[in-house]
Amino acid sequence: MKMLLKFVAAPFLLLSCTDNKVIKYINDLEQANIKEHVTKLITKTYEIDSAGQIIKLESETIEIFDALGYTTTDTARNFAEKNEIVNFLKYNMNGALSSLSTFENGNKQSKMLLTYDGDKCVSMNIYNANDKLESYYNNIRQTEFGLLLSLDNYDANGKFLMSYANEYDSIYQIKATARDSSGMLKSEVTIYLTDKKYERKIIEASYFKDSTDTKSLSCKYEKWDIAGNWITKIILDDKGKAIKTVNRIFSYL
Repeated sequence: MKMLLKFVAAPFLLLSCTDNKVIKYINDLEQANIKEHVTKLITKTYEIDSAGQIIKLESETIEIFDALGYTTTDTARNFAEKNEIVNFLKYNMNGALSSLSTFENGNKQSKMLLTYDGDKCVSMNIYNANDKLESYYNNIRQTEFGLLLSLDNYDANGKFLMSYANEYDSIYQIKATARDSSGMLKSEVTIYLTDKKYERKIIEASYFKDSTDTKSLSCKYEKWDIAGNWITKIILDDKGKAIKTVNRIFSYL
């Protein structure tokens, strides 16, 4: 569900706050375009050879959803690096994210606490493993669906670091950009969607002083379950060569 961009993939993108707009709450299942009520989703990514045969299991994510369709636990395992990251998410009475705690290989890494003025999110503070403030986000703007439009990042001393902005096709993300404190573009991801609003092509660009690094991937969906959710996806490189296969296993209520 949370694919490429690290700052875009973070669960704090789905918040129940906007600028003087009536909020139509959407949960994680809706934003991920998942049909029916899912309680658990396991996603496995495999490296494949030129014949499409599986070489090895690269990574696995396990997402647990509550009765309202919000993610409560998100576990990501990278088998090559022998690394596991687990996020625990909590929500307030309005259904907005209130905290996100991150553990790596069983050790606490960080915690994010969100502050609201009514339904409006006014800040997000990031603390390290020792509960010391590391950075914070403010100037938060969001859509009528509670999705992040933009925000600014500062270090613990108030130094402006980065700004982030997103674009959407309704509730589905189609672009994300990151700029440094001088306003220089540092990264940009453009997502092209299928007519069913699934990712069809992703172009990721990283900008440096004298060069630009661009990566392009496309997706081909091959199998679907009876609920209408895709369960097998092939990822192709910029030359159209299949390089990975992604399988999803759903547990329904």
